[in-house]
Amino acid sequence: METAVRWSSSSTVEEQRFLLIDVTGCSFRHCQVESYDGKDLKYETLSRNSKVPNFRAFDWSPHNEHIFAVGEWSGLVTVLRLDDEQTSPVSLPVRQQRHCNAVAFAKTGLLAVGLERVRADFCLNVWDVEHRLLIDTSPTSSPGRSSYEPVRKFASSEGITSIKFFHGQPDTLVTGVKGACIRLYDLRDHTGNPALQFLTTSVHNISIDLLDENYFASAGTQKDTTIQIWDRRYGAPSTAASLGSSTADNAHSGCVLEYKKAFEGSAQVVPPSIWSLRYCRGQSGYLGALSSNGEFKVFETRQAVSPESDGIYDQGSLVQNGQIPTEQQLRTKRVHHVESTADNTKLSRRESARIVAFDFTNLAGPRGMPSAITLRGNKSIEIYELKGLPPVFAMSSAGRLVSSRLNDRGRSRGAGTDSILTQAGLSFVQSALGDGSLNGAVHVETPDDRRKPAEAAKSKANHSADRIEPFSSRETHEHWFESRHSHQGSSIGAALAAMTDSRRRCVQGYLFDYETNMSIVADNPWLQEMWDWIGRAKRLAIDESLTVRGIDLSYLGVYNIWNVDLGPEKATRISGRSDNTDIVLYAIEAICRSLGLPNLTTVESSLPAHRRLCLHVCGFGLQGEELDMKVEDLADQGRKTEAAFLALLHGEQKQALLSLKAGSASGHRELFLALAGFIRGTTDDTWNEAIQDIASSQTDPFARAIFALVQTGSWQDILSENSLPLKFRVGIALMYLPDDDLTTYITTTTSDCIEHGDIEGIVLTGLSAKAVPLLQTYILKYHDLQTAILAISHTSPRYFASPLVDAWRIEYRNLLNTYRLFLHRVKFDTRATALSVPSGGGQQPALKPPPRQVSLRCNNCEQALDRNPDHASSTSAPAPASFTQGSIFADHKSGTVCPKCGKHLPRAEHTTI
Repeated sequence: METAVRWSSSSTVEEQRFLLIDVTGCSFRHCQVESYDGKDLKYETLSRNSKVPNFRAFDWSPHNEHIFAVGEWSGLVTVLRLDDEQTSPVSLPVRQQRHCNAVAFAKTGLLAVGLERVRADFCLNVWDVEHRLLIDTSPTSSPGRSSYEPVRKFASSEGITSIKFFHGQPDTLVTGVKGACIRLYDLRDHTGNPALQFLTTSVHNISIDLLDENYFASAGTQKDTTIQIWDRRYGAPSTAASLGSSTADNAHSGCVLEYKKAFEGSAQVVPPSIWSLRYCRGQSGYLGALSSNGEFKVFETRQAVSPESDGIYDQGSLVQNGQIPTEQQLRTKRVHHVESTADNTKLSRRESARIVAFDFTNLAGPRGMPSAITLRGNKSIEIYELKGLPPVFAMSSAGRLVSSRLNDRGRSRGAGTDSILTQAGLSFVQSALGDGSLNGAVHVETPDDRRKPAEAAKSKANHSADRIEPFSSRETHEHWFESRHSHQGSSIGAALAAMTDSRRRCVQGYLFDYETNMSIVADNPWLQEMWDWIGRAKRLAIDESLTVRGIDLSYLGVYNIWNVDLGPEKATRISGRSDNTDIVLYAIEAICRSLGLPNLTTVESSLPAHRRLCLHVCGFGLQGEELDMKVEDLADQGRKTEAAFLALLHGEQKQALLSLKAGSASGHRELFLALAGFIRGTTDDTWNEAIQDIASSQTDPFARAIFALVQTGSWQDILSENSLPLKFRVGIALMYLPDDDLTTYITTTTSDCIEHGDIEGIVLTGLSAKAVPLLQTYILKYHDLQTAILAISHTSPRYFASPLVDAWRIEYRNLLNTYRLFLHRVKFDTRATALSVPSGGGQQPALKPPPRQVSLRCNNCEQALDRNPDHASSTSAPAPASFTQGSIFADHKSGTVCPKCGKHLPRAEHTTI
């Protein structure tokens, strides 16, 4: 280490001073900060001493900033002044020449010197420098006066590697004994024996936590980056028997935390060593470490209440030997990587630009976190403030985004230094939201904030160059959801609107009216399709079109009808009849006749009525004017390809051609020509190759399906076109697959929808008990509890009870309460209760109304002030015998009394009631 820096512990906000040490140039500079703009630190030199002998150890006096000491290679220690380099230095001689490894000042003026090991001589000497300076500056003093001796001598024939005095107990010091142990000496003990010792080989760079001096740290030898933290309260007493002992029981007595590899170097370079180890001056528990390769870390430690404490950084092993109580154990809360080797490589820093020295300041930074002064190899100086934890963000129930600032952490225990700290507070995000409210956040969005589903899928596809097949309808939904909730490149308004969809929808009237719901979720075609299916099922249920002779098939899906699965509570659908499959088969045929559903001629089937009713449930099986109106409506909405495909599905080829002919896009013209050629039957190999080439570039699912039909002429091949909405694929399967293949297709597709939470699967499961696991997966995947409970409330608990649905209902009510949307929650309660009334009328709703929320209660017995004896608690005290139960007025003079316990109730101040 060629340079060093030390911060003055007496620095204030107005005067911030530090010491620059040039080891190779043998000079010390006392400096004061003039300004710092976050990048460049400007300072002035207050004093300088360049007449310093070659040294290998130094220390700066904490009680007098103008005094410093250096330990020379010969073992001689010299005490010099910064403000007067002409004054003769004070030399502390050594008996036998050897290296001086460490020097340390105490705040009382004592100076400890650690020397290399020699035989038959002490290696730890303590000098009274203050007394020596007084003698040398006395007018009667002379250079040849009697020799000067240390006040205390320790460690005979034991090399000392590091020394530190305890600030709170200046008569106590801790030393590192080379290759053996760490020892604590009490200068008041005249026996010369150490008070405590800790057996370890990590005896270098000792640093004491000035704000909690029970803890101190030490580092390993060269190329050993082990760091150990010790608790002096649990060190082993030093005895003759313990010297040199290293049994397993006391090998790490007092070590509370250990980092075995605090720094790791690459295999191509020399392993790093720890150059500096220092505790923070302003806040307890912050230990900084600097390696020889320029890597700078700060370990933030805290006392652990239990080994399973939360928020613990998984680095550093806790030494548990049964001697240290749990409340005294340390845990690493966080490791701050101030500068790493990766940073140096990434920024192409030369070795001369890396950090070579640091020291903690006694002043907190603008964010209230500890700060350190750093010195780089090119002599540049910087102040670095630890970043601390990132701010916490939360969405309030009122729809405001709240961000936290750093709390005023105040002064640490025993701190006597000034601090620059921020005030605690909350800040509301205004930005595009004006007053921060999210009620109108949806109006802030731009068209780019919510990309259309096809654009979202196309954007995602750009990152999947290896994928040849287009995304399925379910995958397109997933990618649209990811793009909308990734918030990358979106405005704050769009991001917050996406985070509060449920609140926004509720305010706009998202409840049980399917038309209103479809307009609210206009940006989500998958939810629009679901609410369209629910609306059609609700109309059929109101008209009792799916009810015949007490058998109710309302809200059932394709899976239920095809497999005759009425759910776990069949009695709610079959009133007054036994559970008989033949009865249900008869009901299906009767419903087909009453609805006038057309016969199916596209495939032979043993269950034609099942197919016809399933097609009707899907919204197919249209004929005549009904089909014409549907096709025209789709064409008017600009959905030309969907209108053409719907006409083709019902065998209306000319109507499909007319829909495509009216289209203005070039793709519609190509599709028209391809379909016209297919209908005429004039095709050859060249024509087929041209059609295949055009089809490969199509992204519209209906266009791809029509091209697939034109190429193969088989409707069954279109089932593999997964980009087509599920409802159409199910309709094709119902019209063209044989019975066994249809059963397999419906079963596997339903299972796949449940597994992936595909909301399109409602057409298969309906709103039966089969839909509950599908909606559960949907909630976990899309975080949309609101839609799930609004949909399933149409049938649960009316047709079946589910504890999971009950839990959803309770959670949604609580959510509305946290939003403070109490009126909307009341509307949800009343309309959900109305939906739970069984079919046929005249029965109590299956969903019990919530209890009354406003009542008058007695202060004594906490019972309601009504005359209903059923409301009295069995544990309440009986009324007095003289009191007439059931009346709240005993007489006109006694005032109001409780009808349950007979105690008088307080009177109103003005009305005396």
